[in-house]
This record gives sequence, C-alpha cells and structure tokens, in this order.
Amino acid sequence: MSLTNATSLAAAQAAKQASRITALLSNEARNSALTAIHDALTAAKDYILQANADDLQEAAQAVQDSQLSTSMLNRLDLRRPGKFEEMLQGIINVRDLADPRKDHSHMEYPQRQVSNISSHCF
Repeated sequence: MSLTNATSLAAAQAAKQASRITALLSNEARNSALTAIHDALTAAKDYILQANADDLQEAAQAVQDSQLSTSMLNRLDLRRPGKFEEMLQGIINVRDLADPRKDHSHMEYPQRQVSNISSHCF
C-alpha cells in the first residue's frame, strides 16, 4: 500500500497493521527493515522536503482558519535545521535498541511484601 496520497486515517490504520506484523519479526529482520527505512528516507530527502513544504502551505492556511495551532505547524516543518537528520537518527537509535522481547535486564521489578495472609486463602 502506498501512503503517498493517503488520508491520515488510512495512514494510521496502515501503521497499526504494520506494527502487528513487525512485532512478529526477528530482531535481525526488524533491524534490517529499520535500516531500509532510514536509507529510503535519506534517498528521498529532496522529495520529502518538497512535499513537506507543500503541506506546510496548507497547514499555514489551517492556522489562519484556527483549525491548527502554530506550535503544531512548527513541529511539522522538516526544513528546520537538523530536524530531518534528527528524524533519521531516531530511526537508527530505535534500530540499535536491545530486543525488548529478550533483554529484560533493564527492567526493575518492585519487591512486594505480603502480609496478613490468612490460611483460608490457600
């Protein structure tokens, strides 16, 4: 499915479906997919930034019509210095995370004390 001209709802539904599929991937496959996403976004940077500029024009009108906040408009701007690169680095950062399905060393489990347990509970 191409999301190039998809509605926000269609994009959100596709993302939800994709998250269910990627949850089943091996860590190696997940990391390969994230690397491919990073590389594809890098290769399409000029196209993405132009599309973003077009979207920002529409968003600016939505701000004028009080349908969108100025802060949201600013967050949407991928042309801000370093914004696109930060997005790409975020993909690499996620890729480099330990597989949460296998590494539980980062988790802290609270110690529970059980008191006043009567014998009839067993």
